[in-house]
Amino acid sequence: MNAIAGTEFGGKVALITGSAGQGIGRATAARLIAGGANTVITDVNARRVAEVTAELQEGAPQGVRVIGKVLDVTSLEQIDAVAAEVAEELGPIRLLVNNAALNIMAPIWDYSAADWSRVMDVNVNGPWYLSKVVMTQMRAAGSGAIVNISTVAPDCGGLGIEGPYAVSKGGLNTLTRSCAHEGGPYGIRVNTVTMGMVRGTRFADVLHPELVDEAVTTCPLGDVPHATDIAEAAAFLLSDRARFITGETLNVAGGGFMRY
Repeated sequence: MNAIAGTEFGGKVALITGSAGQGIGRATAARLIAGGANTVITDVNARRVAEVTAELQEGAPQGVRVIGKVLDVTSLEQIDAVAAEVAEELGPIRLLVNNAALNIMAPIWDYSAADWSRVMDVNVNGPWYLSKVVMTQMRAAGSGAIVNISTVAPDCGGLGIEGPYAVSKGGLNTLTRSCAHEGGPYGIRVNTVTMGMVRGTRFADVLHPELVDEAVTTCPLGDVPHATDIAEAAAFLLSDRARFITGETLNVAGGGFMRY
């Protein structure tokens, strides 16, 4: 554990969506907990929320609290309720990571309207409403920081298999800049972390390991990142080390998607 562990976030309250799995959300939660953030684990699966919350609390620095909340980001009512409960139990949310995401892969002409709406609800509408609610708490508290977890898919057009996902994440990227403009005068910073394939996620390790092998061949650093690399980038953008960075996109992809 490094020298800043337990003190970096000074007891600020952090909420991470989709953080009760085995990928980026959980890795980010673990990193913020190690840095001293009182952290809220959220997911749609109640069993996973309970299990992961217990595991992360066990390894937390002394005095750091970890609580779990069942949260479906497509439910505006749940967002309102969870945000209010967290403020009551821990204090105002000062750090937010919009990580929950859905990717239904299919050619655009095979997409159903229901699937399109579901992807947009999870990837754009949920982060918008959660940001709206949490930024209200941040504004009253005097500051805050948000990281939206995105992807290089908008830059690639979805590569013919995930167009709606690419569209939704392009919307999320724009939401970052909009919130950065509006939140800046209130001390609220908002940034995006993007990536391609990421080890330590179910998508890469279980569903599509062949895509990892393909991605490695295009990365100048010779490999794709791990979920912990994404977590470290998010922690940097949430920390005071990035106090003058807002409205920006940090691409963590081993150089595989450089912008020329």
